[in-house]
Amino acid sequence: MKLDSAGKKIVVFSDVHNEFHKTKKIIESEKADYNVCLGDWFDSFFYDNTYNYKQTAEYLVNEFLPKDNNITLYGNHDLHYLFNNKYTMCSGYEKRKQDAINEVLEGVVILNKFKWYIWIDNFLCTHAGLHGNFIDPMCKTNDDIDSFLEKEARRADSFLITERVHWFWGAGKSRGGGYKQGGIVWLDFNDEFEPVDGLNQIVGHTNQRTNGCAWVFADNSDNYCIDCFQNQYMVIENKAIKIKNYIDL
Repeated sequence: MKLDSAGKKIVVFSDVHNEFHKTKKIIESEKADYNVCLGDWFDSFFYDNTYNYKQTAEYLVNEFLPKDNNITLYGNHDLHYLFNNKYTMCSGYEKRKQDAINEVLEGVVILNKFKWYIWIDNFLCTHAGLHGNFIDPMCKTNDDIDSFLEKEARRADSFLITERVHWFWGAGKSRGGGYKQGGIVWLDFNDEFEPVDGLNQIVGHTNQRTNGCAWVFADNSDNYCIDCFQNQYMVIENKAIKIKNYIDL
């Protein structure tokens, strides 16, 4: 999927982790043409009561996903609740949370609403980032990368439901996994991310705590990490990026 910000306003935020009240305020305040979440709706250190998981699932099903201009990607903390695949399990998972989420999601078709990646202008948006080591060496342009990811996404969809391993949800060594670098839902921005020549990226996943959004600019690559408890988020209009503060709303 590709979004063009020409004449449009696109809001990008990440890592909700049950704090959907912030999500709602951002969306209601910005009144954007598109609202894009980079994943991780569930699991929280702060809003961790069972009812918080039910409330988050209800917000997803009843308010966020039904609107065509709202888009969400898979995060690692979404995959282990949405699929019965042992290879997607990560810290934070608990059966009580699963049961609360299932109570809301039972009989509701939402998986077609989640995406692995999205392009906004010439920025690739994934939950955690794409490391060059995973890209097919035959890819020479961003269009080639898009075709490569589209093919891999189809494989990942199949592997999810057949309980197999795919590099998309493989964790890197810095996160306790077996890969040198993590896949697009696991790549650590601080310890594993490296700019890919000619590829701009917007990611979440690696919490920047009190520092707000982080970025890595290379000669031919601009890269942003916007995982910061939604204390900051991104607004893209007419190809221009602005980082905004939640506290200013």
